Amino acid sequence: MSPNRRRVSSVIAIIVSAGVALTGCAAPRSESPATAPAAGYPVSVESCGVKGDYTQAPSRVVLGYPRTLETLAALGVDDSVYGYTLGGYDALPTDYPANIVEVSPDYAPSREAMIAAAPDLYLANDEGQVLGEGTVSYDDLAQAGTNVYVLGQYCANAPAPTSITRVYDDVTDLGAIFGVPDRAADVVSTLKDRVAAAAAKNPGSPLSVAYLQVYDGKIYANGGYPAAGILNALNVTNVFADLPHNFTEITKEQALVLTPDVIMVNYVGADNEQAGIDDVRALQPDSPAVKNGRVYGSDETDYEAGGVSLITNLEYVADTLFSR
Repeated sequence: MSPNRRRVSSVIAIIVSAGVALTGCAAPRSESPATAPAAGYPVSVESCGVKGDYTQAPSRVVLGYPRTLETLAALGVDDSVYGYTLGGYDALPTDYPANIVEVSPDYAPSREAMIAAAPDLYLANDEGQVLGEGTVSYDDLAQAGTNVYVLGQYCANAPAPTSITRVYDDVTDLGAIFGVPDRAADVVSTLKDRVAAAAAKNPGSPLSVAYLQVYDGKIYANGGYPAAGILNALNVTNVFADLPHNFTEITKEQALVLTPDVIMVNYVGADNEQAGIDDVRALQPDSPAVKNGRVYGSDETDYEAGGVSLITNLEYVADTLFSR
């Protein structure tokens, strides 16, 4: 199990996965004569202050996180996906398409791996994946004709979003990028209905929730997005809402004085769920959450994927908080 990787602005360094063999390298794209823009194009979409210009729908997409595929599938454009990065760290869903290849086993992919893959869009999971700190950069990708969109607007040196509405904005942006704005509007409407139904399960009683993770004997608190977006949407109190970073190490002394009603424990890999819960219980034996048996696991694979997957996670949290 490892600390949450998403926050490039956090004091926690980005964790990269263990070495896994690179697969599926494609030949660089050859130059072709300019063609007229497709119907509905050109469009420009900004992400983390960087504008992407599109004259047609992307047809060779690399995902910064494998489960982003679910969002593109909801839009009906998942056939555009060529590969993903970070494949060596998290187990893929059992039904993940075999034709989608692992471009890089690293969270922040190398320049060589990305240039070889020759995507027309890198749908990043975090701006830290394209900052060029020994890895691929915006400039590298621009020179190769690759646009970048950062899902969730997880931008370096900028506050993370605190509202689940960021998911709707992403779907709308992707609808524009892929030329399916009407489909995107339908998806957004459905997602809003799902969030409203999940929030309606809240009986109205005050409830405080803390997201924690224990790794290598250290305790980490998650007070930012997506925890903030989920808890705000469900109208419960986020114990760590005032932390200066999305994901922050806290001392055992700080942990001991916490009194949340519920503790959600981030874990990576189903085999690590109970161990993570047991670690938190051992560190906070006197907290109301532990005494009342209200310490639950939160799969980081669901938690970090963003987009449509994040709404599924929100529904799980709602059921956990209000139905147990």
